[in-house]
Amino acid sequence: MVSTSSLWDVVVRTVVTSGTATLIATLFALALALVLANTKWRGKEILRVIVQALYGLPPVVVGVLVYLALSKDGLLSDLNWLFTIEGMIFAQTLLIFPLILGVAWGALERVSEDKRDVFRVMNVKRSKRIMLEMYCARKGIVNAILLGFGRAIAEVGAVLMVGGNIAGKTRVLTTSVVLETSIGEMDTALQLGGVLLVLSLLVALSIQLLQRVHFFGSGSFGEDNRDNESFDDFTITLGNLNVEKDGIKILDSYSLELRQGEIIALMGESGSGKSTLLRRICGLDGSDLGIGHDIAYVAQQPTLVMDTVAMELQLPIIIHNHLPDAGKKLAAICGLEEKERQRNDTLSGGEKQRLVFLRALAMNRKILILDEFTSELDGLSIERIEKEVLKFKQRGGCVLFATHNVLQAKRLATRTIFIHQGKQIDDESKVAQQIKSGKWIG
Repeated sequence: MVSTSSLWDVVVRTVVTSGTATLIATLFALALALVLANTKWRGKEILRVIVQALYGLPPVVVGVLVYLALSKDGLLSDLNWLFTIEGMIFAQTLLIFPLILGVAWGALERVSEDKRDVFRVMNVKRSKRIMLEMYCARKGIVNAILLGFGRAIAEVGAVLMVGGNIAGKTRVLTTSVVLETSIGEMDTALQLGGVLLVLSLLVALSIQLLQRVHFFGSGSFGEDNRDNESFDDFTITLGNLNVEKDGIKILDSYSLELRQGEIIALMGESGSGKSTLLRRICGLDGSDLGIGHDIAYVAQQPTLVMDTVAMELQLPIIIHNHLPDAGKKLAAICGLEEKERQRNDTLSGGEKQRLVFLRALAMNRKILILDEFTSELDGLSIERIEKEVLKFKQRGGCVLFATHNVLQAKRLATRTIFIHQGKQIDDESKVAQQIKSGKWIG
């Protein structure tokens, strides 16, 4: 039977060794995973295969390599880490690094490009964007950390070779179990195994609870007044807008002018290039046009990035703290004031579309770019949102919206422009007349 003082000594050493190794491996793995998830290069998939192959890296191989490196003739002999806690941490860090890297890399790549587009249009600073991407991928990252810690705390071969299982110095729970088993003390070995299992469960539970913390936003609506000041006069001329993909021109030399106090309807048949034009203006398909800080964008497919309704409406003030937290007033526009704590993944398609529009209003930008922004909505919701669009125009803002709905264009637009096969067309052309007649609605 292991004494209580000896048991606590072994438990603390186990937690320190495996916990420190997991922390170090996580920091380096996450940094590399963020780079890999946000870059494209030819050898990327080959690297992914190599990393995944290293998931099953044999502990004894790591133990031998670390032992040779730390021995008196090794490359790291000056560290004097052989048969020390530091050496054991080094070995466990190398062992679990590929596992944490691979799983975290996959989780960060699953943060959709649509969410990254939201961050780009909202002009999120690089450091905060990294934190938001990690927040969106936190479930996968937590799984990576748990897998790494689980392998580290259960590992025997490497720590036994590098640490030597020295009583009072490098002995941990796994090596204690091996020792007790080797001398026939099976009851003691089982007790130590039970302690190891309980310890692993407690750490896993703690890490799982950590992912439930709302690091961004309080989860409640703010009460401040909305900023309803008028925008200064402006005229923005955009010329020769081009987008080419896979050698095919999607947008060909389109030009337009955005003026203060205007609502512009962009019309064209499906596949004509409407969404591409709006994304080009926002700097999502091509280089920044220099007006990114003046634009709020609502994509055709509503993309939410936070957990709850309230957190989504708080996102603009989290990114830009000079904006007023008017979440409750904004939510009331579209009947979402009673849903502040409702999870976004339980909202209907129409509720998501309304919420994305409100998030754009919260940015308080002078140009609203809207892509089929009422396609999922009922009549009452459309009426409420169109009323807000007209209010925005009265403040001196400019609205450019793409639509197939001829009646909506007539209700809202002060000017209508047309696009066909990626090119600007005259509003008196045959195609434009057919679009205005409603023949190509759908």
